[in-house]
Amino acid sequence: MKQTTLNATQFCDELKFNRFHGLLLVLGLFTLIFDGYDSQILAYAMPHIVKEWHLTPIQAGSIMSYGLVGLMIGTAGLGMLADRIGRKVPLIIGLFLFSFFSGILYFAPDFKTFCIFRFLAGLGIGGALTLTITLTSEFAPAKVRARMVSTMFTGFMIGPAIAGLISILVIPAYGWRVVLLFALIPILFIPVLLWLLPESVRFLAEKGKFDKAIQVLRRIEKAAGATPAEWTKESFPTVAAGHKSSGIKTLFTSRLAIMTILIWFVYFFNLLCIYGLTTWLPTLLVKSGIPMVKSYGYTLLNHLGGAAGAICLGVVMDRFGRKSALVFAYVLAAISMWVFGLSTHSPLALYIVGTATGFFVIGGQSANHAVTGEIYPTHVRSTGVGWALTMGRFGAVCGPMLGGLLQAGGFSFSQYFAIFAIPCFLCAVLVFFYRVNVKGQTLEAVEEELIRTRTAR
Repeated sequence: MKQTTLNATQFCDELKFNRFHGLLLVLGLFTLIFDGYDSQILAYAMPHIVKEWHLTPIQAGSIMSYGLVGLMIGTAGLGMLADRIGRKVPLIIGLFLFSFFSGILYFAPDFKTFCIFRFLAGLGIGGALTLTITLTSEFAPAKVRARMVSTMFTGFMIGPAIAGLISILVIPAYGWRVVLLFALIPILFIPVLLWLLPESVRFLAEKGKFDKAIQVLRRIEKAAGATPAEWTKESFPTVAAGHKSSGIKTLFTSRLAIMTILIWFVYFFNLLCIYGLTTWLPTLLVKSGIPMVKSYGYTLLNHLGGAAGAICLGVVMDRFGRKSALVFAYVLAAISMWVFGLSTHSPLALYIVGTATGFFVIGGQSANHAVTGEIYPTHVRSTGVGWALTMGRFGAVCGPMLGGLLQAGGFSFSQYFAIFAIPCFLCAVLVFFYRVNVKGQTLEAVEEELIRTRTAR
């Protein structure tokens, strides 16, 4: 006799981590490694491009700006598309865009064509960021959702490290164009995604595609070794009938508006700190008397600390709750940022505190993606994630600008990092006002708690 499971989404949330989740994690990690590679490879190639094409600083900066504008549009645009047609297809579209248009930069004959291709690649980079977070959030077991999302997102930090290594090995021997060809590798990965990547059960149920949702559930059952259940339309009791808006206005309905505003500002300030730190760190260290080669080592440790922080903070969030862990992380981010500015007297202190700064500042941003992926309901989840990432990119623009202004104003190394500690502390304050402290809850339970906290006001 077959066992009947009454609630399909509850079944997904209460599962233990199994090979289905492992496969999803690997697919997302692989996607974000190449996404990160494509996002940073031009930073390594740019000095050679400037020299070959005799570009002015403004032209060189505009190439990066075209990519950033594309990324901002892609995070929001493909996110909204995914709330209409599903997560899988827009994710594959994003992967194709960033892979194809980054790869064919190899053939770009002039500056104008290069900018157009970079913009189109940026669309894909942004879309892939949004949809890996969304899809992983919707499949991850409730007890390990934060660590699964944050671990997957380390791929976006590993990618730039690989880009740097390949650039060191390839550019001197074969030229800057060859490193761009590596960006074409993910296109070979598309048939694998079409075959193995599942569509979201929650999305399929929201759209009334219960047969397809049940097919995915069968696959999850097989991977988990669970007894097959008699899945029916009634197995999705949390799905409400009728049309649900998935536009940006939905992010500002009564139960979501406060969280949306708080998350947008956290993303803005966090990425302002990250880019204010990483963009100028080698330059600031050299000005303080640190040799250029050693400055790269400090920067690398900063990023490695971020990857470690993402994984560790994900574990802490699953154990103690998102809000508690993030407030703790951002307070320590502010302290470590401030102390880093006081550490130039000791190379060892710079290594230790620099790693800690990456751990909490960069790791905190990755960990916060877990919150963004779970506080929005299914019909607007990708839209919510996409717009949060877009708002964060405004901070990514302002961070280097603020850093440049501080240097032009004659601020010292210690003053520079003391000032950038302030937005880290503001992140802690903003997270403190999050309306929910999610820990081991289903996505539907998070939605219900947001409704209750709104009603209680």
